[in-house]
Amino acid sequence: MAFLIRADAIDCHHDFSGCTSRLSGLREKIPFFSLFRFVLILSLSFFSPHEVKAEPYQAGEYQVKAAFLLNFANFIQWPQGALGDDTFTIGILGQDPFGSASDSLKGKTVKGRKVVIKRYDDPEDAREADILFISASEKRALPRILKTIKGNSILTVGDSKDFGRSGVMINLLLMRKRVGFEINLAAAQRDGLQISSNLLKLAQEVFE
Repeated sequence: MAFLIRADAIDCHHDFSGCTSRLSGLREKIPFFSLFRFVLILSLSFFSPHEVKAEPYQAGEYQVKAAFLLNFANFIQWPQGALGDDTFTIGILGQDPFGSASDSLKGKTVKGRKVVIKRYDDPEDAREADILFISASEKRALPRILKTIKGNSILTVGDSKDFGRSGVMINLLLMRKRVGFEINLAAAQRDGLQISSNLLKLAQEVFE
């Protein structure tokens, strides 16, 4: 089932922190499935159709993708004992496209753990991450990266063409004025991760 949202669906006045605060306040009032849809819709309003088309690596786009990283975690079940006791690590491997956008995740909590952001150049070091965003700069090295981190119960995320088909568990897609994502369910299951059926329903494509 495809889940694609118009980028100009809702006007949040380009205030990312304000929208984040409003979403936090609504967390207890909105069913979780509806909340995630709401997060996606509000997040996408930060950049206009003109901005998305003209400059795909702008800050607004990666504010949206940072929000996705945080919310994806709520739809994933890690194997027992796979997560640390106190912190939840979101890693970025390769050239960092987020810039200051990832700062919005600092101080947040996931599954009762404080979020920390780490950047890696070596996939060996990235094996400590709980979610690992694999940058487009690592496309040629992707097979080696996936082999290196295999078996560590890491949710891999990317936003590059064919990453999902190649074994990245969640691949974000930007298409004209719309955004969606694809899921490699087989890759997630091989590493012991369970993806909520609600998230699978939102995916544009699921690779099994």
